[in-house]
Amino acid sequence: MTEAAKTYYQSHSKLNFIGTNGQLKINDAKVLVVGAGGLGCPCLLYLAGCGVGTIGIADFDTVSVTNLHRQIIYNYEDVGQSKVAVAKTRLLQHNPFIRINVHRLQVDETNVLELIEQYDIIVDGTDNFAVRYLINDACVYLNKPLVYGAIYQTEGHVTVFNYQNSATLRCLFAEPDAETYVPNCADVGAYNIITNIIGVMMAGEAIKVILQNPDVLANKLATYNAVSVELKTINYKPNPQSRTTSKIRFEQTTGPIEISPELFATLHPGSYHLIDVREDWERDNHHIGGQHIPLKALTNHNFSELLKNQQIILYCQVGARSQAAAQFMRKLGYTNALSLKGGLNGIG
Repeated sequence: MTEAAKTYYQSHSKLNFIGTNGQLKINDAKVLVVGAGGLGCPCLLYLAGCGVGTIGIADFDTVSVTNLHRQIIYNYEDVGQSKVAVAKTRLLQHNPFIRINVHRLQVDETNVLELIEQYDIIVDGTDNFAVRYLINDACVYLNKPLVYGAIYQTEGHVTVFNYQNSATLRCLFAEPDAETYVPNCADVGAYNIITNIIGVMMAGEAIKVILQNPDVLANKLATYNAVSVELKTINYKPNPQSRTTSKIRFEQTTGPIEISPELFATLHPGSYHLIDVREDWERDNHHIGGQHIPLKALTNHNFSELLKNQQIILYCQVGARSQAAAQFMRKLGYTNALSLKGGLNGIG
């Protein structure tokens, strides 16, 4: 470490739980933050300030005006620019002694393993439940600790999954049947105070994992309300079946699990079996045909009429439920089951 870097980190080096050796561990660590939004921005800033030696940023999006009130890395002049590119510039201005890797991509089945394999710790700052379960499953498969945070309006929570065989996302939260029941910030709003508090707490958990601190929030969910200023901790337990489910996802996947709307449009209708996994009321509003089997009913359905090598395409509204359905079908031996990427929203 250079003398300039030692000066930069001198306050940390004086702390008992970090010290000189701890700071060197932080400098050697590699942390990936997926999602450079409301949670990712404060997390990235504080990871950079702590001196995490290599920080990866994965995000496909550009900066919009509606991001600015809570995504504190960006300013008005950045609107329309790549989030990862702007974030890299800002973080290196904040701390020139670290390395920033940018991954401008949408994390999916085809790239998630290659992406996270490069890092020691993964931080999930996304707001898409399908991606959250994908990241969780990949971390279990590759045995990577996962720092998880989420907010809803003025409340938020933080925990650490898969740390020294601790519980995973699937142990704490069952995979949702309907992504429409899990609104994002754009739908219900987000208090910028809580996004920043939770994002900073996530950075703190990553640092504790690096230092192997005994107070890592493994098997514990910390919840915080920014209005009532209440902090609670809830204990939860590992479920061995959840870990198995995560591993099977990648062990049985022999190819991409999604099909793009563009490729779907080129297929002859007679070349595949189409299944709508949404609820009755959703299908009544609009559908594109096919067999109707709500996701909840999928596990009890008799698929004997389908051939194991038959092309099966499943769809829902935005693609989360159909991904879960495609994974389930592949476990049954239907290796050509695919989810329509983006669901009905993706095809307009």
